[in-house]
Amino acid sequence: MEQDKTIFPGLADLESNIGVEQGFFERLLDEDDWSFIIKLHAVFEAIITHLLTYHFQEEALSDLFARLELSNKTTGKIALMKAIGWMGKDGRRYISSLSELRNALVHDVRNCSFNLKEMVSKYSEKELKTFTVTFSPFEAGKRLSPEKPSRLIEGRPEELKRLMERAKEQPKLHIWAGAYSVLVSLMEGYSYSDFRQWEKAKVVFSDDEED
Repeated sequence: MEQDKTIFPGLADLESNIGVEQGFFERLLDEDDWSFIIKLHAVFEAIITHLLTYHFQEEALSDLFARLELSNKTTGKIALMKAIGWMGKDGRRYISSLSELRNALVHDVRNCSFNLKEMVSKYSEKELKTFTVTFSPFEAGKRLSPEKPSRLIEGRPEELKRLMERAKEQPKLHIWAGAYSVLVSLMEGYSYSDFRQWEKAKVVFSDDEED
């Protein structure tokens, strides 16, 4: 599947930071739809587990974090990310929706023939809009209403129309593009964690000086 790689600058750096071999994300687009969703979800599982371990600076917690559900809103990985302040609503919604799709596929081997384009073709216009914004929120430049998640807050209608066409005709590429944006925002978590740790250390050292 061909795509304009200038839309995704720094892809090689992102792969290096996450720890996968160069070309991994591009090759995901060559996977069948079932494998694409399973492997993409595994990437988010791995990177968020690593981020949490990095932040708490305790390698012994890595196995514990790995066992947590990714998208449980009260006790999962993204619940911890929200509490720390690392992930906004759009990123959490993307990962939760990806988890829902992955969970629907992984528990029945008969789903190995799953087809994203066939799934999306059955959507109403409202459902297609929601799918479009959920799986590429940063490109859409739109938000889902926090009061009613099924209601879209309108803006940039021409851009939304273009993205809806892509979501309908190339849903795998659409989800892939959204994944790139969410992963880039997650990678900023390392710097954020360093800053938080620096703030805590500054307070400790200030207290010591006062004593």
